Amino acid sequence: MHFSDLKLKAKYDTDDDDILNCVHIPLLTNANRYDRAVGYFSSSVLASAAKGLEKFIHADGKMRLIIGDPLSDDEYEAVMEGVLHPCKSKSLQLAELLIEAKDINLKLLAYMVAKEQLEIKFAFTHQGMFHKKIGIFYQKDQTVVFSGSANETLAGLSKYNSEEVSLFFSWRESFVDYGQVEVDNFNALWSNSKKRARVVAIDSEAYQKIQLGLDVEKLHKELFACHVKSETSQVFFTYSFPKSEQRLEKLNIETKIPHKPLTINGKPFELFSHQVDAIASWRKAHYNGLFKLATGSGKTFTSISAMIELYEERRRNREATFVIISVPYIELANQWVKELAPFNVVPIQCYGASNKWSATFDKKLLRFRTGTLDFICVVVVNKTLSSSLFQSKIAKVPPENMLLIGDECHHLGSQGYFEALPSARFRIGLSATPFRTDDDEMEGSPFPDTVRQNLLSYFKGIISEYSLSDAIRDGILTPYKYDLVPVYLDEYEQESFENYSAKIQKFILTAKSKKLTIDEQSMLTNLCGARSRLLATSSGKLPALLAYLKTHPELSLVHSLIYVGEGSAPGDDTPYITKVTNSLHEYGCKVAKFTSKETSSDRCKIMDSFKEQNIDSLVAMKVLDEGIDVPVCQSAFILASTRNPRQYVQRRGRVLRKAQGKKEALIVDFIVLPLPGVVNHFSQSLCRAELERIEDFKLTAINPEDIEKRITELGIY
Repeated sequence: MHFSDLKLKAKYDTDDDDILNCVHIPLLTNANRYDRAVGYFSSSVLASAAKGLEKFIHADGKMRLIIGDPLSDDEYEAVMEGVLHPCKSKSLQLAELLIEAKDINLKLLAYMVAKEQLEIKFAFTHQGMFHKKIGIFYQKDQTVVFSGSANETLAGLSKYNSEEVSLFFSWRESFVDYGQVEVDNFNALWSNSKKRARVVAIDSEAYQKIQLGLDVEKLHKELFACHVKSETSQVFFTYSFPKSEQRLEKLNIETKIPHKPLTINGKPFELFSHQVDAIASWRKAHYNGLFKLATGSGKTFTSISAMIELYEERRRNREATFVIISVPYIELANQWVKELAPFNVVPIQCYGASNKWSATFDKKLLRFRTGTLDFICVVVVNKTLSSSLFQSKIAKVPPENMLLIGDECHHLGSQGYFEALPSARFRIGLSATPFRTDDDEMEGSPFPDTVRQNLLSYFKGIISEYSLSDAIRDGILTPYKYDLVPVYLDEYEQESFENYSAKIQKFILTAKSKKLTIDEQSMLTNLCGARSRLLATSSGKLPALLAYLKTHPELSLVHSLIYVGEGSAPGDDTPYITKVTNSLHEYGCKVAKFTSKETSSDRCKIMDSFKEQNIDSLVAMKVLDEGIDVPVCQSAFILASTRNPRQYVQRRGRVLRKAQGKKEALIVDFIVLPLPGVVNHFSQSLCRAELERIEDFKLTAINPEDIEKRITELGIY
């Protein structure tokens, strides 16, 4: 039967397909020649496929097999320089194993060698198993190329290990671009023409020893009288001699290649149209750009999918890919590690103590640079990214092979982090709000927006946008109800607010005629911070929260977030977050603080307790602002919010993520208003700032009429 009559697919995955029975057996049954290059090999697979091999052997089929063997740094250099010749000793060890074999799998391999139907070569390469996985099945006028992650072991071909392979057919036009490349690559390996591998034939003495030591006719009757069909046959031989022993579990991880999963958490994985469009725009923009996608709309999966597509494209062209994913916080880094797992990506986790990741980084980087590893992914926190240790390591990676993914990339615009960004050829910036707006808590800021300039300079502009209203409309985020609770400044707070504002305004006016000195800039920054803390810790907020809870007894605090301001109220040494937490405890709520002061492990425990409802509410300042997923959250109480839209956009996004049984979310905003009866420029400025946020929340809320009515009642204009 012709290969073209076998109805083979172009791609197989062991999650859905039986690669052994659907690919190997049909092709070997009809092939007359078979070339294979692998990093690990088991004759048990050949025995399990005996039906196909019987016809292959009886048709005098010829097989050429290249098997990788790992070498240490010193061994590799010695072999490449011709000082070390390990092939002879390993060939003789192999011969002894085959001659003395009692296992039928070994006998099958021995039979093929004795009949001169199987020719074997060793490929000596740098550390780790040899990673060239090429299979080529030949007929008289047709060829099928097998390329992918599956090693020829039972673990690699059975249903028990997730692997993926692609097939290329000589009767299709695409074969020239893909299949022929693999054919040429195998032939180059076989002829020892590859720069980073030394390919050597088994010693002739070993062949003679096998042929003389076997009764071929007797072995033939024994082999083909019964076929071994067990899929759990013992793996007999790893071609890894004493110095090269590796654990099989590690090998299975190493041989997996990144790919898009069929399912995630039991649900089919498929990108939404806005994610597909974002990746297409990125390609069109020469693989550079910012993804301005609403919080909760799938920025992470979009960028991972873009990474996978880039890797697959470069892999087809025999190009390696080095990925750096930079994030601001450890919690977010851990979340990325979990999100990467379904895509068969196990990143190097470059955060925490350097002795936990530095050696692994160096080993993989050496393999990457010597061509024995074509993909590396690291997840790094921004602080480590800018460290001299990390910078010295990535300086060894060619920029043309590098992809930088910056999550919450607005952090990377600050000068210290911006200067640490590598000259990666491929770049993705992720943020719902990439540019800072009024971040210094003042109107008419004299400070240049260097963050915006740096981000646009590095990522080359926004190439894809998907708003929060788009996400709610498309059912990707949960609809929400918005409620306002006014909190009025008292006399002391009103006076302090006006004093701070007057001093800030004076500096701004000065800056219009001359550049502020460093001391003046520092004073201005301190004044803005003091005014911000004053508003965030206003004495009326906590009583307003407790009053709201009392007047809404139907409201459950289970799975709620409570955002508070940083620092302490004027004249009070107790941190404001502590006051709020203690008051809620006294009210009868099970709450816990969730801040950067808790250790990473403590925050994980707190989050688990929150998800399991052992804790009702989390009281946070900034840690929950960005990226960290809390989909179970039903409501958010915002006791403090800066004038920076990024912060309230991020906080709103935390509560809108979809979760089972979650139909609607609630956001309660405690807005700060001037002391009743006070009307001046500074008071009007405060009202305008609060109104700007209210209008933004109203725009996508399910109750805009109620909000408009409330604005009118409160006289906010």
